[in-house]
Amino acid sequence: MKRKGTADAGTKKRDNFLHQSLFMPKGLPDGAELAYFVKGQKKFIQKLIEGYKQGSGIVCGCCERELSPSQFEAHAGMADRRQPYRHVRTSNGLTLHDIALSLSNGQRITTDIGDDMCSICGDSGDLLFCHECCQAVHPACLNLGHLPEGDWHCANCADENGLGRKAVSGESSRIARPIVIRLTRVVKAPEFEIGGCAICREYDFSSTTFDDRTIIFCDQCEKEFHVGCLRDSGQCDLKEVPKDKWFCCDDCKRIYGALQSSVSNGVQIIPTSFSNVIRRRHLEKGLFIDEATDCVQWCILNGKSHYPEDLPLLSSAAAIFQECFDPIVANSGCDLIPAMVYGRSISGQEFGGMYCVVLIVRSVVVSAGLLRIFGREIAELPVVATTREHQGKGYFQALFACIERFLSSLNVESLMLPAAEEALSIWTEKFGFTKMKEEQLMNYQKQLQVTVFKGTSVLVKKVQQIPNNSVNLPDNFPSE
Repeated sequence: MKRKGTADAGTKKRDNFLHQSLFMPKGLPDGAELAYFVKGQKKFIQKLIEGYKQGSGIVCGCCERELSPSQFEAHAGMADRRQPYRHVRTSNGLTLHDIALSLSNGQRITTDIGDDMCSICGDSGDLLFCHECCQAVHPACLNLGHLPEGDWHCANCADENGLGRKAVSGESSRIARPIVIRLTRVVKAPEFEIGGCAICREYDFSSTTFDDRTIIFCDQCEKEFHVGCLRDSGQCDLKEVPKDKWFCCDDCKRIYGALQSSVSNGVQIIPTSFSNVIRRRHLEKGLFIDEATDCVQWCILNGKSHYPEDLPLLSSAAAIFQECFDPIVANSGCDLIPAMVYGRSISGQEFGGMYCVVLIVRSVVVSAGLLRIFGREIAELPVVATTREHQGKGYFQALFACIERFLSSLNVESLMLPAAEEALSIWTEKFGFTKMKEEQLMNYQKQLQVTVFKGTSVLVKKVQQIPNNSVNLPDNFPSE
């Protein structure tokens, strides 16, 4: 009996070490849907409580508290079982113990592949999925004449695993298929009702007839208005739903026109003062400087414009964001990054007003940001990133300067962004941002679809008003 007890203790120790991998990097992703199950009568599986993985614990769906797996089990009323890892399951039915075993055997975890878009062109449709990372592409975008037989791997996964051209073209491999996990609750939802008429602040609307309670959206700032409130306030007297674009004010109309002109103008050489920042960074790091630092380009893109020449740039920007960030996840479990880059609506969120700004060196996108302008008062920069090999070389500083100069030319007053804790000091000390007051953020959230991520602080700064469209860059401009 004593030996048996010792063996059990050893098993528990091994299991404890095994289960730790679930909460380590490359383990179970934050937002993974979880639930505690027990066997009921006639061997039916019964779900007791739901939650999602966050950090080193599980956030309970009923009380929003972060609990350890053992506490989650006790919260389900099953404290006596003392086997949370064998009773807590993901949305695909696997127990936490099953997933830990799979991770120990070299399997990877990937997020739900539903509602995907082609990583090259941004469209949905009949997609081909990488067997390793579940990246989605159209066969036509890869110039494949027919669907590959067997397992197909994207070029990156084929190179990483030494599979060569055979796996890329569709031959089977022995690599275990990744565990697909559904995510939830990574995007922070407002704790109050959003939207409503910008004039009367009421939420009622007519959906079947055109009358005073019909809602009209501004095509630039995205605020909503009752037709009757617009007439009573003297702004305009609409007799029917506009067939073309509609703007709530001259500023929104002017900003929209400027954005469309910038998109159609395409790639532009950045000003010399911005190139000097890049040259200075290269000199500080002892890096080779050639003519490429003098012909760095930038441009503003919009996925809805459907310019063929812009699709490779948008695809590159999406790849940079996915390289630098974990998936930005909606309540449905879908990654929002492709939707934001290509200006699509997904999971009830509309990103048609989102523009992608990129910096290009030798025809390669090295830095990118997503920009949305909510009229003259405020703009947001929810996601920015630079490829790892080009970080610290001044490229993002130049891109940010281009963005700020552009906002200044439109007389936009302020710029806001969500910042992770580790980046707060860079944004506040070097870029001049400050934490936005909670009351101000709530006011914006009630009127606009501002982007706020869980675990971030919302920062804001006054846009530097630039005479003659020049920007003064500080000597201590930070590295990315």
